[in-house]
Amino acid sequence: MGEESVKGANLGVILIIFAAILALGLIVFMLARNMANTGLTNVSEKLQAAEESEYTDFDGTVVVGQRVHAALSGFKGKKVAVLIATQGFTDKLADEYNYASEIKDDWVNADPTVFDTTTKRIPLLTSTQSLGGHKITVAYAVGEDGKTPMKTSTSSGTEKVLTFIQYNALLEATDVNRDSSNGKEGGQTIIKYDNGTYIFDGAFRTEGGKVVFDLDFSNLSKVGLTEMVPGAARFQANLLKDANGVILGVVFQQVGK
Repeated sequence: MGEESVKGANLGVILIIFAAILALGLIVFMLARNMANTGLTNVSEKLQAAEESEYTDFDGTVVVGQRVHAALSGFKGKKVAVLIATQGFTDKLADEYNYASEIKDDWVNADPTVFDTTTKRIPLLTSTQSLGGHKITVAYAVGEDGKTPMKTSTSSGTEKVLTFIQYNALLEATDVNRDSSNGKEGGQTIIKYDNGTYIFDGAFRTEGGKVVFDLDFSNLSKVGLTEMVPGAARFQANLLKDANGVILGVVFQQVGK
């Protein structure tokens, strides 16, 4: 009887110790899991911060043309849109792009590089443009109401609709209401300016499931070509984001020669 009592007591002690070890193991597991989750969160936040730091210099700042060239080089081949409006390009915008109260259908659907010498119809640029065969894609800017075009001016003071050439990752084509689901194949894009940031509700242009890029940057360094970005010129830099605040790219508008 006494021997059975001792065995029973020993068994009880063993069970208590086992339960304690199990509880300790559970506590260690919970602590390790929380630490891992915290670590992953911290790593994710640091990665996001590192990615966003690439854009810090372009968030509502003024940069020189050399910085624009550097941005193109740094973002080349990445899913980042780079939109540029130089004074030289603005000066070559056709007369039909004089400032208007609305964006027109034929603007967003047009091939912007064709000049018909017979009809004198110029979808985008004057006959004196010099693109060297580069077929460009453009984006028109509208204001906070999402409809009214933004103004820019030629060197002679003529008001035009603010228009950007798209480089690197191209944005989806849209209709005049900025709806990318109704954009025409090969068409142009409309973006909205809102409180220091450009907004695009669509995604990147794709073909066969792959993002479409325009990596022909050579004209931006050639004197006399319409696309040239002067190294010493000043550019207003702003971020381009989607409707959820995710950065899609950078927009540069020349503000001085």
